[in-house]
Amino acid sequence: MAAIPILVDGFQFLRPSGTGIASYVRSLTAMLKSSGCSVSVLYGQAFRPSAKTSPGAAAATVFSREIIKHGRVLGKAHNASLAFGLITGQAYRAKAVVIDTSQIDMRAIEPTLPAADRLLNANRLYARASTAFNLTGKFTEVSADVDDCVFAASHWTGPIPVRMRGVPNIYTLHDLIPLQFPYFVTGYGGRMYQMHETIAREADHIITVSECSKRHIVEMLNVPDERVTVTYQPVPPLPDLDMADAERLVQTIYGATPGQYALFLGAIEPKKNIKRLVEAFLLADLGIPLLIAGPLGWLFDDDVALMQTVNQANQTEQKLRQLGFLPRRHVVALLKCAKFFVFPSIYEGFGLPVIEAMQLGIPVLTSNNSSLPEVVGDAAVQIDPFSISEMTSGLRRINGDIDLRNDLRTKGPLQAARFSPTYCQGLLAQAYKKVGVTLDQPVAKVL
Repeated sequence: MAAIPILVDGFQFLRPSGTGIASYVRSLTAMLKSSGCSVSVLYGQAFRPSAKTSPGAAAATVFSREIIKHGRVLGKAHNASLAFGLITGQAYRAKAVVIDTSQIDMRAIEPTLPAADRLLNANRLYARASTAFNLTGKFTEVSADVDDCVFAASHWTGPIPVRMRGVPNIYTLHDLIPLQFPYFVTGYGGRMYQMHETIAREADHIITVSECSKRHIVEMLNVPDERVTVTYQPVPPLPDLDMADAERLVQTIYGATPGQYALFLGAIEPKKNIKRLVEAFLLADLGIPLLIAGPLGWLFDDDVALMQTVNQANQTEQKLRQLGFLPRRHVVALLKCAKFFVFPSIYEGFGLPVIEAMQLGIPVLTSNNSSLPEVVGDAAVQIDPFSISEMTSGLRRINGDIDLRNDLRTKGPLQAARFSPTYCQGLLAQAYKKVGVTLDQPVAKVL
């Protein structure tokens, strides 16, 4: 039986740091490949091929970070081209070409790229599509210059103003944060609401990662229930790391004492609730530091300023440590050696860091709202993320009660195992079947 050709966007990749959605795309491509699909990942780097461009030069251009920087210098010329395209209609059309990476060793790229059978690129696709949508409210249509392939479907892994001609278009909406919390995002304003409305109206199917997110999509965007499928986010096994090596790494690189720190993992952005977490942690006075690991996201100035102020006022005892974006093995080491994991997010579509901590048997304190109660079940301490006093009490409880932590260490891995790739792959098969694509996977049982 021939492999089913599926196109997946590469919007989240070739960035200096990954996100939860990037993890989702890696898992999605792996599930599709194990379901009998041939997966093509579509990038949108600044590259316009010509007849004289050799395959090696094309690949080097797309995957060279220096070329990306040079592309920004040419931004005004590209914008002029876009303005002309808006007049002629060319701005709403893009052609993807195959990029031959056979001469490039891709293994050293971090974070790793998703598994793919073929890589495509459309010149500045996502940047141009975003600008065109902001100006006109229209989606950009993509066609692919692939001689031996007619795609069975295209899968866009977030709210992207792009569609593919002539095939079912599936969109994953992880949450509706830009609609429910517009003051937490930047760049679109009311256009982001319009983008979601367009997807709700025109997508052949919508996938989301929790029942909570599905409920909001159905209610806020007026989408029929049957047009939205919950697949959850698969949680594959984390990299294997011996405990002794994890302790050595934590001590020698980060100067932290195993078992004697709390850990937060996530991008520094408003919905992560860093300011309330810092205040509650200081009030709790636990006698251990809080390590905050993750990249700078957006609107992070107030959070970073607060952490700097705290450290300046407590130079003899560093209560907070901001570690930035870390390699995957370092994340695993810090998780394994943490006394507990804290994640009081204001809103999550799924909450992958929480499940990864539970997978390793690390006690978790998290929020009692959005998808988090659905995901953690009774395997975590839950608090109101808006109540600093409740968060403070929760921190004292999980830090001081060894029986509670031992109970969570037992329950956590069992709860995390419910979101196995095999289970989520079955749900994915259900979603694809609704657009006429039959994946090589039996229907999953209900959780």
